[in-house]
Amino acid sequence: MFVFHRFVRLTRLQRLGRVLGCVAVCLGLALPARGQVIELVWMGGDDCPPCAVWKRQELPRFAATPEGRSIRITGVDKLIRSPVPAAEALPPAARVYKTQLDEASAGRSGSPQMALMVDGRVYDYFFGTRSAELLVEMVQAVRTGSPYPVPRCLKLGPRGHQCDKPA
Repeated sequence: MFVFHRFVRLTRLQRLGRVLGCVAVCLGLALPARGQVIELVWMGGDDCPPCAVWKRQELPRFAATPEGRSIRITGVDKLIRSPVPAAEALPPAARVYKTQLDEASAGRSGSPQMALMVDGRVYDYFFGTRSAELLVEMVQAVRTGSPYPVPRCLKLGPRGHQCDKPA
């Protein structure tokens, strides 16, 4: 099989653009940042009043924002007194993070627990809920590289809202 290439004459501007593009790529200047994959995994159940209120009020408000629509949001049903559920009980989207969620939660029970995952890794793990506005700020900060609006935690501490491994 033969492939025929047609000679195409480029204008000066097109040639200049290609040369500058090649130079920029060689210098590492023109490589666009790959879009980060951001996911929110929230865990809680109907036995948890703050979870139910957040699910009914803040989650729909956040999901309706451009930032909320741009990420995957995965809910995990979990009783207050249970740790991160077994892999079989997790939705497929959260199952791939089981080991990381176990590590970040330090095996603790309690609800609600949330994890912001960026490119498949825990970026922030926290107890409690966050307002739709704060979640928007969090996603914007990750996307733009601007300062994160709250202290980040990679692993919970032994009690309360303590963080054992801050980011």
